[in-house]
Amino acid sequence: MGPTTFYFIRHGESEANRDGRFSGRTDSPLTERGRQQAVALADALEDVAFDRIVATPLSRSLDTALVIARRRKLPVDVVSELIEIDVGERTGKSFDEVRGLPDWRDDGFVAWPGGETLEGVLERALRAMRRLHREDPGGTVLVIGHGGVTRILASHYLGILPKLDATAQTNTAITVIVVDDEGGHVERLFASDHVDARR
Repeated sequence: MGPTTFYFIRHGESEANRDGRFSGRTDSPLTERGRQQAVALADALEDVAFDRIVATPLSRSLDTALVIARRRKLPVDVVSELIEIDVGERTGKSFDEVRGLPDWRDDGFVAWPGGETLEGVLERALRAMRRLHREDPGGTVLVIGHGGVTRILASHYLGILPKLDATAQTNTAITVIVVDDEGGHVERLFASDHVDARR
């Protein structure tokens, strides 16, 4: 099978992003700024021919994807395995509060009580990517996903896990991962030129 090119893109700004809180799997909708970011993203991707558009069940992902899908008259396929990390007891807490906890790490994954493990997140996300690759070999797939899962996948293909790449990842940042039958590699990491241009 030919390689599949995945454009993994973090959703637009959500209310939890704006408020500096961990939302995990809770449904935090887009802000007005997040909707504007989705439009800027659609403009930035205008010249990329996508064969398929994928989102997660959370509205911040779906609503970002729909801005692009409506322009292209493509459906949005919901893939639950790419949903954001379940952060357990961290859900709803502020970033400042969580950074003060003794288990906090700047360079790696923390499995909080009631939340997912790194291995669990990676396994489900790779399962989804393998399936999408089988379904669209040689194709280009747009995935409007989440910061945590995208960072784990990028770190996996960069070969640095269990450490996580620390590059800043803005809302609607673009990461390109090419996957084939032998594995995959990162071609572009957390690019945000389209966001910077609108500031």
